[in-house]
Amino acid sequence: MDLLSSLRQEIAGLDFAQALHKTVSFLRKNVAHYNWVGVYMLEGDELVLKAWDGPEATQHVRIPIGKGICGLAAREKRTVIVGDVSADSRYLACFPYTKSEIVVPIFKDSTVIGEIDIDSDALHAFTERDREFLEEVAALLGERYG
Repeated sequence: MDLLSSLRQEIAGLDFAQALHKTVSFLRKNVAHYNWVGVYMLEGDELVLKAWDGPEATQHVRIPIGKGICGLAAREKRTVIVGDVSADSRYLACFPYTKSEIVVPIFKDSTVIGEIDIDSDALHAFTERDREFLEEVAALLGERYG
């Protein structure tokens, strides 16, 4: 069984908040280069951290739209991959060991309602395959919202 099908089974029957927590832990456990996984949901003009899994908490629990890579992805309504966060001035540093990041918007009826944010300790860790997979995960979460 593929990862998306496994995740779909894992979150079946859970409410949305439970599904978010299960999703972040599932992703971190099942994909070796996903070192920190979080889901932010849009509240007004801020992204608010609702679920995360990783070695430690981030200080960035509220991010204004347009700020950092997370705010950029939400504002532009597109997935953003940064292969080397040290070379991107938009990056909001969370952990000294983070080397790359991917942020994938979650949509409901073509409106951004949140996003999946994943950090990796490896440079250029995220590929087109990660983007495609995580966009499917985001679509699954978007279907369950509300």
